[in-house]
Amino acid sequence: MRERVLGFLREVRGEFRRITWPNRVEVMGLTALVLFIIVVLSLYVWIWDFIFQNLVRALLRR
Repeated sequence: MRERVLGFLREVRGEFRRITWPNRVEVMGLTALVLFIIVVLSLYVWIWDFIFQNLVRALLRR
């Protein structure tokens, strides 16, 4: 059991050595992209919510 755990930990350490971390410019660019997508999708949802809200109000007034 001990050998299996030690083997697993050696493999984990080996995998961590193969990780390539993004540099600062890549992180900033991807963060800006995510924020932009969030804003666009929020506006999209807000517009549809506004449309359906007014549609339901119009239907309930009758």
